[in-house]
Amino acid sequence: MALLDAIQGQLGQSGVDQISRHLGVNSGLAQTAITAALPMIVAGMAKHASQPDGAVTIQQAAQAHKDAPDNIGSVLQAGPPADTAAGGGLLGRILGQHNSSVEDGVQRATGLDSDKTRKLLMMLAPIVLGVMARKHFGGQQQQANPSQINDVLRQEAQSAQQQVQRQSPHVGGILGQIFGSL
Repeated sequence: MALLDAIQGQLGQSGVDQISRHLGVNSGLAQTAITAALPMIVAGMAKHASQPDGAVTIQQAAQAHKDAPDNIGSVLQAGPPADTAAGGGLLGRILGQHNSSVEDGVQRATGLDSDKTRKLLMMLAPIVLGVMARKHFGGQQQQANPSQINDVLRQEAQSAQQQVQRQSPHVGGILGQIFGSL
């Protein structure tokens, strides 16, 4: 199962409904936004993992969030966490210099304003990290080396780009414009 499918499966309709309430949008728009945001996050992480120390930073963040899939309701019920830590907070750590590109791509694909887009990304980031940790590393990131994380994210980003291109050519086009060929 592809990472995007695994994340969507973990979220389920109740997760979509919780995100909808936190963003103040209807459930249909929330699902559209999630569908657009997930491949953008994965692509941003893949690009960041190819940079010096990017994979290590993502590895550390994934380890810190490995239990998120067990607590999706709690993660979402709490709403988007504050992202004010030094270095750009969680999004800055996992997306690096690609943070604004991901935010812009989600905004262009969904029409959400910047505040709602950032909230959405902050709610999804720990879930993406936790599902990735379990799917690819059995939750044991300490044993994964940075090149393995880079390879996994590159493969998942390519898969996500192909899947999105088939399902939503508009979003796939935006993803391709932002990140090019992954």
